[in-house]
Amino acid sequence: MDLQLKGRRALVTGSSSGIGEAIVRLLVEEGARVVVHGRDRTRAEAVARDIGAAGVAIGELQADGAAEAVHAEAVKALGGNVELLINNAGGNSEGNTSKSPVDIGIDDYISNYKANTLGAVRLCQLCVPDMIAAKFGRIVNVSSAVAMQPNFMGVDYSAAKAALNNFTFSLAGSLRDTGVTANVLSPGVILVDGLVRFGRMKFGDETMTADQVNARLAAEKVFEVPPAGRFGLPRELAMVAAMLVSPANGFINGANYRVDGGQVRGLN
Repeated sequence: MDLQLKGRRALVTGSSSGIGEAIVRLLVEEGARVVVHGRDRTRAEAVARDIGAAGVAIGELQADGAAEAVHAEAVKALGGNVELLINNAGGNSEGNTSKSPVDIGIDDYISNYKANTLGAVRLCQLCVPDMIAAKFGRIVNVSSAVAMQPNFMGVDYSAAKAALNNFTFSLAGSLRDTGVTANVLSPGVILVDGLVRFGRMKFGDETMTADQVNARLAAEKVFEVPPAGRFGLPRELAMVAAMLVSPANGFINGANYRVDGGQVRGLN
């Protein structure tokens, strides 16, 4: 299937590793011009060279002024305005996944909101006017299964992702008749490099392949195992992201696409 991505200009945030890197790789395979974003220029440039990306944009998106700098760097590398925006950058406050809502510090709530919500909001504010002027644009905001099915702990992260979902739905509604769409992509537990390293350390075997780590994590139920019987792969997220940003796909708007193996016990 031709996704009609050849020559399209894309910015994927948080793409120097993990899910974001997988998305960049697939978009480049489909012929898109893509900018790799990260916090470490050396690492981002290495990924960009390996993939054949158009360039890099560096910055902590939660910091004031950083989104503007990232956007400017991306536009320069692409040689034109961003047409496809995938907001994947984010993260969780270390150590809070085992804390109850009242034990998490206010600073961590603020930090998570800045990292997981405001960074995406800022880039949307910068990119959407140009998309509307061009009568075409695609936005995908990467959220999480816990935005819909939060745990009792670590709510600073799940609440920030829930806010991102609400923002995306409202944005989609505001883009009526513009040719611009906005959707959410919600992963469950995904076997990124960090999780592979965790598995090797936990099981005391540095020779384990990613597939072996996946199978053993599921067999020993280190995390809640979804009905799929295993955990997801970054490439599987990337395939859905590529579909959502395709110019051939303009009727999906304001939707939440779960790629979680059935982790969330609900229909959306």
